[in-house]
Amino acid sequence: MVNGLLSELDDYNCWALAEAAGHGSPCRMQHLLSRARFDDRAMLDAAADWTIEHLHGEQDGDSGNAVLIVDETSDVKSSADCAGAARQYCGATGGVALCQVAVTLTYAVPAGHALIGRALYLPADWAVDEERRELAGVPDEVMFATKPEPAGRLLRQAHDRASAPRSPSATKSTGALTCAGASASSAPATSWPSVPTTRSPCPPAAASP
Repeated sequence: MVNGLLSELDDYNCWALAEAAGHGSPCRMQHLLSRARFDDRAMLDAAADWTIEHLHGEQDGDSGNAVLIVDETSDVKSSADCAGAARQYCGATGGVALCQVAVTLTYAVPAGHALIGRALYLPADWAVDEERRELAGVPDEVMFATKPEPAGRLLRQAHDRASAPRSPSATKSTGALTCAGASASSAPATSWPSVPTTRSPCPPAAASP
């Protein structure tokens, strides 16, 4: 599946991906996307660990320049039936639009960067609409929260899994997310020159006792 998505194809449906993988039919691809059961959290964690290991390998294991970057990503939607889709500010269009928003966490080093965490932003009207949640398959544990809250959870998860940089961390986004990382680490926050930022770095976090 991944090899197919990274290939230069005319289309990226199951038939095209199956042919690129050498399959005689799209059955296996369709099963993976529509019926297969797997732990998506464990899969994402494994992919993040693999990516970080390879990024470190490309810079001789030096993680001193690594930073964690918190941001939000919006995708324009044609239907309000998509989980979390609502008329809200959309970075992709630069204005209010029907879109789905996710808070993301990126691990960046001079050798490259990769997305290692994401959390769906669920608007308040979605959170209280039980029928809509059930139809869209929104998990019970996903509730309304302001964006700094999932940002903080993503940062804590990264630190707990030891994927956080040993050097000071930094966050980059808009609004209240700008300093979301300050409470996740006792190290003072800083910025990485290679990552464009729209706001000043967070003030130093209080030192741990």
